[in-house]
Parts: sequence; C-alpha cells; structure tokens
Amino acid sequence: MIMASQPSRKWNSMLGLAAISLLFLNVAFCDEPNKLQRKLSASLNPGCRDFCENNTAITLVHIAAASDTDTIHYVWDFTGKPTILVALTSKHAELHIDWPRLMDSKPGSVSFTEVPQYTFMAIINRIFQYDDAHDRAMLDDDTNVFVYDPHNFTWNRSLLWSNEEDAMMAINAGDDFLFKLNAYSTKDHGMNFPHLLHTSNSTQIDIVFNNITNRFPNPRFAIELLFVVSEQAVVGSEFEVTKRKTLDDEHTPGIFEIIDVLSPGAFTFSAGGYIEFRPVSYTHPERDVATSTETRQSQPVTVRSPSAALQTTLAYALYGTKLDSYLVQGMNVSFGVSEDGFYRKTNYTTMTFQVGYGMPPVEELSAFVLVVAGIGIGVPLFVLIASAIYVCTKKLRNRDRFQQQRL
Repeated sequence: MIMASQPSRKWNSMLGLAAISLLFLNVAFCDEPNKLQRKLSASLNPGCRDFCENNTAITLVHIAAASDTDTIHYVWDFTGKPTILVALTSKHAELHIDWPRLMDSKPGSVSFTEVPQYTFMAIINRIFQYDDAHDRAMLDDDTNVFVYDPHNFTWNRSLLWSNEEDAMMAINAGDDFLFKLNAYSTKDHGMNFPHLLHTSNSTQIDIVFNNITNRFPNPRFAIELLFVVSEQAVVGSEFEVTKRKTLDDEHTPGIFEIIDVLSPGAFTFSAGGYIEFRPVSYTHPERDVATSTETRQSQPVTVRSPSAALQTTLAYALYGTKLDSYLVQGMNVSFGVSEDGFYRKTNYTTMTFQVGYGMPPVEELSAFVLVVAGIGIGVPLFVLIASAIYVCTKKLRNRDRFQQQRL
C-alpha cells in the first residue's frame, strides 16, 4: 500500500505544479492592456478651407491628447521644415492658424487661445550625405558633404488615420525620404523595431532613407536636429545627453542602451521636453539584429540668432522674434559604424525617435519575463524541496518500520 501511494502523491504534486505554471502563464499573456490615459482627437490642416482642400502636398496635423486635467497638443508640420511640436496647455485651450500668413512664413500665424504652460519642438533642419573616406562613421568639419534642405522637398501624404486611442501618418518626399509619425493614448511599446517605449505624453517619428542616389564613393547619412523649448536661454542652460542602460534586450535584441536628450526643465524639474532614441539603425525593411547598425550623436550646441535661422519653421510662426530669448540648440545624428559597408551596401537606413513632455518612460521587465524567470527558478526549487521532503519522509518511515519489526 505504501509503494502504491507514493507515486500517486508525486503525480498529484506534479499536476499541482503544472496548474500553477499554467495559471501564471495565463496571467502573463492575458494581462490587461494599459487603460486609456488620454483621449486623442486629430485634424488635418485645421481651419484651411481653400488651397488645402484635396492638396496632399500641404500637411499640418494637429492632435489634441486630452486628460481630465490638461491637454497635450501634438503638431506634425510639413508646410515648412519638418517640425514636431509638443505643447502642454489647460484642458480647453485651442490651436488657431492663419493659413495665408503661415504659408508666407509670417510670425504669429500660429497661436493658442491660452498661453501654453510648456512647449517643445524638434525640427529636422538639414539632412547630410557625406563621404566617409576613412570609414570612421564620423561627420567632421572637413568632410565632403551634400546638404538636403527639407524645406525644398515636395511632400506627399500617403496615409492619415486616427481614432481616440492612436493616430498615424505616413508622408514622403518622392520615394527617397519617408516619414511615419505616431501618437498614442497609453503606455506601450511601438509595433516595429526598435520598439521604443512610449506614453501618452510622447509622439514617435520614424525616418527612412530609401534608395537615395549615392553622391560619394563611401556615402553615409546624418541629420541635423534643432530643439526649441519655451525655457529662457541663460548662461549654463543647455540640453543634456544621457545614456541609460536597459534592464534587458527583450524588445530590441542586442541593444542595451537608450539615449535621452533632455531640456534643462526635464532633468532639473521633470517638467520639460525630451528626445529619446536607441542608438540603432536598420539597413533593410525587415528589421532585426542581422540588419542593424549603429548611430552616433554629437553634443548639443547653441543656435545663433534663432529667429533668423528658423524663419521657415513652425517655431517662427508661433514665436517670431521671441525665439531669440528662448533656448534653441541643435545636434547631429549620423548613421552607420565602421566596416558596415556604408550606405551603398543596401541603400537603406532608418532612425526612430520620440519627442515628449516630462521625463522619458523607464523600461521594466514585462509580466511574461517575470513569470518565465519565476518558473525557471521556482520549478527547480520546488523539485529540490519536494525531493528532500520525500527522502526524509522515506527515511522516517523506514526507521519506524525497522523499530516495529524489532518490537
């Protein structure tokens, strides 16, 4: 009877362990998605009824992301140099655009019904193709460079879709320069590599340089990003570039680093603007480890006479000569690393980054990883404890049986 009951008990223990494991896996896979944090409302070329109608070359998308207490306005502007605006306002503030004045690059042509509590802009000012003759993947002052001015591009909007939870736009200049922009209502990871962690306080921009004519023997690409924040420019006030190590590479295999470019308000009071990206670029539409290369960024530098330098941007339309009193800085981001074959190898490269308000979200281990790790540690521990109990119990029973036989 004893020999028959022991296997049964072990089998019941294994069934119990399997049931617990399945329960944990079910929790991991069926974990509720994050609840709606902001309600999105998107409009294309708001207030433009004449020359904007049926004209895909004119694109300005306004997204109001409303919460119970405030609204974050995202503006994706391609009427001048590509500009992404993030503006924090009261809940009921509205965006107004004087379209004839905006198309003539007049200051004050864009405004809010209430002064925003904070604004942050990222501007794609210039795109460089340069000759990396020494394969150093560095854009130096003495490098041969061809400059593309995005203000001269003819943009074609190929997709615009939105609902209360997500907004998406795809736009291109020819088939060479492709842009995809997203806004979100919840905290989650982006669908495509590098799967950046976004929140409802950020908007994501994905850039592709596709099959662009190679102008040099060893071509590489870089972009010049300008940052404009509604923070006063004072001595010692500048953007700060930080590098964060991630907990794991679950979402972007092989990439354990995140680059944050923080405004003074962000890293001092957690109430400023930021740009965030992983230092990775992909050389093929099928993004994975095998098609990845690196990016490199320079240190931010101050832009002289911002109101003159930014006359063809949304920043000038909103602030005009006030820009000269605000903090305006720029930095270059180059794509590629030594011995990766240059741009000509695949004629394809990418960059994905986020622009947001507050502090960048922090990566955390997902429920699935925690459960798998828990099972990986818990199962051997459970087996070890169960085996020890079984051995001890068997020894005690054998000792009792021996003592009974002696009696």
